Amino acid sequence: MTEAMQAQEAQAVLTGAQSLLETLVACGVDACFANPGTSELHLVAALQNDSRVRSILCLFEGIATGAADGYARVAGKPAATLLHLGPGLANGWANLHNAKKAKVPLVNIVGDHATWHLPLGASLTSDLPGLSASISDWTKISASTADIGADAALAVQTAMARGGQIATLILPADTTWNPGGVVAKPLPPAAPLRVDDGEIDAAVSALKSGRRVAVLVTGDSLIGEGREACTRIAAKTGAKFFCHGLNRHMQRGAGRMEFMRLSAWGQETLKVLADYDDLIIVGTGQPVLSFAHPTFESVLVPKSVRVTKVGTAEHDITAALAEISSRLGAPDSENVKKLLVERAHFDLATGALTAEAIGRAVNTYMPEGAIISEEAGTAGAGHYPFTAKAAPHDCLFLTGGSIGQGLPVALGAAIARPDRKVIALEADGSGMYTLQALWSMAREKCDVTTVIFSNRQYGILMRSIGMYAIPGMPNRVPDLFDLSNPDLNWAKMAEGMGVEGHVCTTADDFNRIFADCMKRKGPHLIEAVM
Repeated sequence: MTEAMQAQEAQAVLTGAQSLLETLVACGVDACFANPGTSELHLVAALQNDSRVRSILCLFEGIATGAADGYARVAGKPAATLLHLGPGLANGWANLHNAKKAKVPLVNIVGDHATWHLPLGASLTSDLPGLSASISDWTKISASTADIGADAALAVQTAMARGGQIATLILPADTTWNPGGVVAKPLPPAAPLRVDDGEIDAAVSALKSGRRVAVLVTGDSLIGEGREACTRIAAKTGAKFFCHGLNRHMQRGAGRMEFMRLSAWGQETLKVLADYDDLIIVGTGQPVLSFAHPTFESVLVPKSVRVTKVGTAEHDITAALAEISSRLGAPDSENVKKLLVERAHFDLATGALTAEAIGRAVNTYMPEGAIISEEAGTAGAGHYPFTAKAAPHDCLFLTGGSIGQGLPVALGAAIARPDRKVIALEADGSGMYTLQALWSMAREKCDVTTVIFSNRQYGILMRSIGMYAIPGMPNRVPDLFDLSNPDLNWAKMAEGMGVEGHVCTTADDFNRIFADCMKRKGPHLIEAVM
């Protein structure tokens, strides 16, 4: 038998599921966060028998989608999810919303009923393409077994395009079990969208004008080459760099310029930006209120400020910032040095356990290179100034505002970078949305320390009461915002899922336990009762 005949015979016996796996591996996808069902059995079999793609079982689809988000933020490439029919995709929708807002690359693999079974209206039948279209940037139904490989390669290419996209591939069950699968080669990366030269000219002109200039950035502007370009521009021109309150990925700590976060609550941002003549918005949208208010302005830019826009989130913003920096010329090294944060050590707190006390402990004990998944909410807001002067580290934020992201993102980050300590700073209300992530952390032996800021209420809604002055609201915590009666016992819940759990009620206890968790690998949880 000739080699060509052997290859043809091998292709004939390759199932659609096997061609999917081989194509994903060829495209560099090496992690799959899964909550599969009957329609995905052949995909499970392919994954089960192959160690090239790490398969992580998640007990809820929102864990899978959130973890794939966290993985992509750290790894810079997509992970896959494996979800079951329309209800499975719907269960993962909220964290797909966060991932889409973050512009991360993500590939959903969603099984559907076999082609001849779908019209019969079985119990799990739904408008799966419609559900996908509501959250995905790209959706494709593989029409046949032979199409799966090419469709998968296109999904990966699409996920990596335009700054990061959600690509969803729907596979009817019969296309995965039938023979005739064809492995596809990786497709070349899509050419990045370049920012218009006129927009770069306008930004350079504003920065050279001698006026008071603020620059608003997000995305890749806060890491790597983008962050370095921002630092050079600030050092050359004296412009002040801001970012949104919630960002995909930010590098912080000693040796890095700190970006001031703009609040999306109240009118604080209007007051801050009133000190500037120009606002250059690079690769993002204008700052707006999180929610409409009957008397506040929704757009948080003073009318006296001249706005210059440079690109969108779909453009190559790193290249644009590098071009702006190049046109401005090299800054004085001493001016650059003045912008870089110096490592500072703060005295540990004693007595009452507060967010500030936790921030001091994190500053003291967090190792260099740690990754923080930040969803601490209002209860944890006080820690942030202390981590600014900690050892160099990375922060991943709740980009889309749909709570329940923090624990899954920490899981995904730990899978992507097992060599780095991951710290999940998590509010108790938000954590309850996806606490099943703890089980996956234990199963995968992830090096994640979770700190629960336990104030036993939806604190963000309590803040809203004051902001909106709604008649009839009680002075106490309303029943629908109250997380006590009964109190959540996070340590026991963690231990029930295989994670070492602790409860702290004083700063002294927290300091001791957090320091110990930083020395040891593996998943730990500390409930900080505040």
